[in-house]
Amino acid sequence: MSKGKRPLPEGWRWTRLANVCQVNPRREKGFERSPEATTSFVPMEAIDENTGTIRIRFTRPFAEVTKGYTFFRENDVLFAKITPCMQNGKAAIARGLVDGIGFGTTELHVLRPGPDLSRRWLFLIVRSAEFRKQAEDAFEGSAGQQRVPESFVENYQIPLPPTVDHQDDIAAELERKIDHIEVMRQAAARQTAALFALPGAILRDAFDFAEN
Repeated sequence: MSKGKRPLPEGWRWTRLANVCQVNPRREKGFERSPEATTSFVPMEAIDENTGTIRIRFTRPFAEVTKGYTFFRENDVLFAKITPCMQNGKAAIARGLVDGIGFGTTELHVLRPGPDLSRRWLFLIVRSAEFRKQAEDAFEGSAGQQRVPESFVENYQIPLPPTVDHQDDIAAELERKIDHIEVMRQAAARQTAALFALPGAILRDAFDFAEN
């Protein structure tokens, strides 16, 4: 959405992401927690690229994750910054975290919406094909280890409806459509699996017939 800005509906505006959310916010100074405290942990494999959710719930003692991992809070938007996870749509809203905090792979960017930005609207933007294509164009690093730089995220221009309620209303309608598509995708996957299983079933029937 940064390139070739389109006209927006009345009341909407274009704005940089950094103007309406924190990009990779740091842990608060003085943050403390018991070393043994159960803490949510999100490795890359825990994020489902089809549904955009944290589908596997991992926990670790706080002492094991407090250093060397990415910190985030409940309702932060997470998305993969490394290839090919980013192109595949690995992103999620951090929900259901133990005590409202979590740690994850260092290959995540963390976005924390401000008061003018709905997390649902932000999530749909980072999952969009347009965002991912421009993020891919901005990759830095060597082949196979390319990443989306933080500066790209900060400067990315998004279309912003006038209120958070308005953003949520639009997001809710888009989410309904996405959920419908996901149901159809799963049904198609089941049909494909059944189709591939069919030759084996036919052969078994043929052997049973021959033996009788």
